Amino acid sequence: MLVIVEHLERCISPWLLSEYSYVVEIFGRDALFTNVRSRRAREILEDLGARVEERGVVELVRSGAILRPLVLDPKAPQELRPIDIYNFDAVIIGGIMGEHPPRGRTFREIVAKLPSNTVSRNLGRYQLTIAGAAYVLRKVAEGRELGQLDIRFGLRFTVRLGNYEVEIELPYAFPYEDGRPVLPRNYLEVISARSLLFEQGYRCLDKPEE
Repeated sequence: MLVIVEHLERCISPWLLSEYSYVVEIFGRDALFTNVRSRRAREILEDLGARVEERGVVELVRSGAILRPLVLDPKAPQELRPIDIYNFDAVIIGGIMGEHPPRGRTFREIVAKLPSNTVSRNLGRYQLTIAGAAYVLRKVAEGRELGQLDIRFGLRFTVRLGNYEVEIELPYAFPYEDGRPVLPRNYLEVISARSLLFEQGYRCLDKPEE
């Protein structure tokens, strides 16, 4: 199964890289990142062991490079089922840092630009992270129904800052295994650094080309 992540953020932040790294961890060379315009961004993703494409997924579909795509879109009317995996050449995940409430970017920036007969499916009623969507996709591909997975909304954790503890809450859904959220390595540390240093602005690991 080819898993395509359409890169739709303006640059690669540490948080986004953590999400992308997890996709590569579970899908390996079956993961393809598209719409990666910055040369430095392509280098960063290639260093993860991923395949990278400068062209966007819409161009790839319209050129015939991808014949039967399936888009994971929270706005889709039907849930993803194991049987869906075998009917398509590629599954597309939006490389989007989610917002609360969701603004429907996957539909607007991917689904609406693809041919009208393109099929989309949702992963339940809540918005997942990129890493969470990849994990759920893997489990469904292995034959699990969404209803059999433990998916919970919201994640709250505390970070110690000197003599104080700061509570951080993420308004997304996360898959759980054995009572614990499934997260990329060092995920909470990356998020904590972003949350506590927000006044320094949006940190880019790549330098987008103007």
